[in-house]
Amino acid sequence: MSLAKTLEVTTPSDLEIVVERLFDAPQDLVFDCYTKPELVRRWLTGPDGWSLPTCEIDLRVGGTYRYVWSGPEGETMGMTGQYQQISPVDTLVSTEVFDDDFGMGKMLVTLTFIREGERTRLQTAMLFQTKAQRDAAVETGMTEGMGTSFAALDRLLKDIG
Repeated sequence: MSLAKTLEVTTPSDLEIVVERLFDAPQDLVFDCYTKPELVRRWLTGPDGWSLPTCEIDLRVGGTYRYVWSGPEGETMGMTGQYQQISPVDTLVSTEVFDDDFGMGKMLVTLTFIREGERTRLQTAMLFQTKAQRDAAVETGMTEGMGTSFAALDRLLKDIG
């Protein structure tokens, strides 16, 4: 299946990327898969051969999260963020910064979980500080990576739903 059929990616302004994906699972379950470390570790693993050994989530406003991925050749990639707003099952707003900048800087990420019957539309809105940072994020192949991760999330939702 092509990513064009699973992800809708837009750039509504020079500072934003918005990615939407519909999941065949209830809103609370999709929200749990973003907020419970034991579930996040099962789908947010990265490319084939990678894993997420460090997944720390302090789910409260002002709380932080930390992810560190490990690759098959011993590579690592880390990311840290801080929760700005939490509305259980509806919204998560957090900062996000990678250990290796990749030119993206610090971004503000708003996850909106929208109930559509028994399904959930996830809208991921990323706000960058500059257009150059937004463009750098696009150039990293971030949306392709998100497509891979969302396919893994789809499989997990089927397993636990």
